Amino acid sequence: MRLHTVVGIALFAGGAVGASAQTQTYTETKTEVKPVVITGEVVRYEPGHVIVVRTTDKGEVSYTLMPTVTVPADVRVGRTVSLYTEPGEDGNTLVKRVTTTSITPSGNVKRTTETTRTSPTGESTTETTTTISGTVQAYEPSKSLTITRADGTQVTYMINEQSQLPAGIAIGRRVTIYPSTVTSGSDQMVQRVIYTTTKTKSKTKHGQTETKTKTETHHN
Repeated sequence: MRLHTVVGIALFAGGAVGASAQTQTYTETKTEVKPVVITGEVVRYEPGHVIVVRTTDKGEVSYTLMPTVTVPADVRVGRTVSLYTEPGEDGNTLVKRVTTTSITPSGNVKRTTETTRTSPTGESTTETTTTISGTVQAYEPSKSLTITRADGTQVTYMINEQSQLPAGIAIGRRVTIYPSTVTSGSDQMVQRVIYTTTKTKSKTKHGQTETKTKTETHHN
């Protein structure tokens, strides 16, 4: 009788081990899809449907406009645009944002983006954002910021208490300025300034070199 009891316990223990051995753990990894930016000249544009641009490396390529994308009003054939794209489910490349590039009368490179927002009441508003990029030539904190434009000329923006500037602005750094809609006499005012930094790390393992690049945007 005692023998049967021992055998019963042994079989039960063996069953527990077998059940434990069959336990599996699954880990789900989510990959963030970052938009690919395509810059080129507009060859054909059908509002709400497609936009065809010509680039130096890919030639003429057609892109599908997402239903929610807001295209700046100045987009037309011959205009230089930047398309923020992502892959679609059917294999097409979808455009989620469009930015135009132009030269202002004063020689600044101006980029315009339009964003449409819908309130809970159903009211839609369109916001137009204009940015100007250049290299810092001179900087007086709380007073002024001077940048060098693409053509080598310079322009100065005044800074007031409403201006938002990040730490780290220095001569030689490339920045993007959001001009204020408010001016002080003939002086142009700064609303906001941002800049980006890129860090690259390389690691060699088993004879292969792996390089990782991290881009960070600095703003106030």
